[in-house]
Amino acid sequence: MEPDLTPADDSRSRIVLASGSRYRARVLTDAGYDVEIDPPRVDERILDPLFHSEGPQHLATELARLKVLDVAPRHPGATVLAGDQVGVLTAGDRRVLLSKTPDARSAVRQLMAMSGTVHRLVNAIVVMRGPAGPSVSGVDEATVTMRPFSEAEALRYVERFEPFDTAGSYRLEDAESMEPGESLVASVEVEHPSGVLGMPLPLFGRLLAELGQPSS
Repeated sequence: MEPDLTPADDSRSRIVLASGSRYRARVLTDAGYDVEIDPPRVDERILDPLFHSEGPQHLATELARLKVLDVAPRHPGATVLAGDQVGVLTAGDRRVLLSKTPDARSAVRQLMAMSGTVHRLVNAIVVMRGPAGPSVSGVDEATVTMRPFSEAEALRYVERFEPFDTAGSYRLEDAESMEPGESLVASVEVEHPSGVLGMPLPLFGRLLAELGQPSS
């Protein structure tokens, strides 16, 4: 049975999203949540060492927590939410952190490392009620298979869509603007489509329930 992801008709359904991501904001507003946006002012790269020392799930969770702790003091009494998505490519016996890239050359290089491979998108969500209130966290994963593609195809994609704001240098939603068979992505395995956009709604609903705040 599909979960009911419609928010409750309750003032507590209003949340503050500690993110500048228009994709996460769109997922929540499309689901009917009353969302206030407050981007955190943090340096996410300071936690990169956690990827190798603690693993991608821990890194994603601590990045989301860092954002919540930055924003929550500005919104006493509010429910503050943050999410983070970490891309993980397994290359031989080592894990590679998929990152945002600053330019087309870097983006194409990263995409070519992913051509014909499978990688994971690890999503973490942290929800906190007030700056000193209780908090809960959880992790959701998607598995993405990339089709084999040429460097010319990767370059055409990067020049057309400029995917410099997302880890892995691609956006799944770009496929909506592409011809059949043109997408670099072959398949996606995920609990709910919102998971590929970094804001898995079923996980968010479960975390709200843990805080005693119904989502439906």
